[in-house]
This record gives sequence, C-alpha cells and structure tokens, in this order.
Amino acid sequence: MVRAKTLSSCGLIALIVLMSAMIRTESSDVGINRGVARTWCIANPLANPATLQKDLDNLCGGGVDCHSIQPGGACYEPNTVVEHVSVVYNLYYKSHQSQPSACNFGSNTITTVSDPSHGSCVFP
Repeated sequence: MVRAKTLSSCGLIALIVLMSAMIRTESSDVGINRGVARTWCIANPLANPATLQKDLDNLCGGGVDCHSIQPGGACYEPNTVVEHVSVVYNLYYKSHQSQPSACNFGSNTITTVSDPSHGSCVFP
C-alpha cells in the first residue's frame, strides 16, 4: 500500500514538472525580459522542397531582407532550401514580434525552443 502511494506521488510530481516546462516553452520571446523561453520559426524538415522554395521566393520578394542567405552571406552555408527558408521564416517571424500567426505557413513551418544557429549563421 505504501509503495503504491509513493509511485502515485512521484507520478504527480513528474506531471507538474512536465506541465511547468510546457508552459514555459509555449511562449514566444516577446516576454524574454520576463524569463520566457525564446522561440524560432523554422522550416519543417518534412515539408515539400518545392513549396518551401515558393515561400522563400515570396518572402524574399515581399520585403524580407535575404542578403544573409546569398553567396558570401553569413547564412549561405549550408546551401539548402530548408536552411535558407528557415532563416527567412525566422526573420519574418521576428519582424512580427514572434507572434504565433507569423509562423503559420501551413505545414511548412514549426516553432522550436532550440536555437537553430550554426557556424557563422546566427538566427535573430
């Protein structure tokens, strides 16, 4: 009987810890000064490359500064559509104060709390 009560208490504590982590990571970096987790908007690696390319073309032609993904730019390497559009999605997302609706390109995007920066490419 005591053993079942101990397992039940451990399960409740684990659930509270898990829910606490989920609450922190669901927020965007709008409240970073309040200790809220930062988020990034990136390409879904399972998305169709052709649709990612269309989004990339539309965003770069629609006002997003895409110089960093051009040859010689800090985010040119690796030279893949997934990497390039991830940078551009995130630039768009940050320009809209990390509002969840700004990372809504159908199933082409996901938000993450893991910093996707690599090498000389630093995601904002």
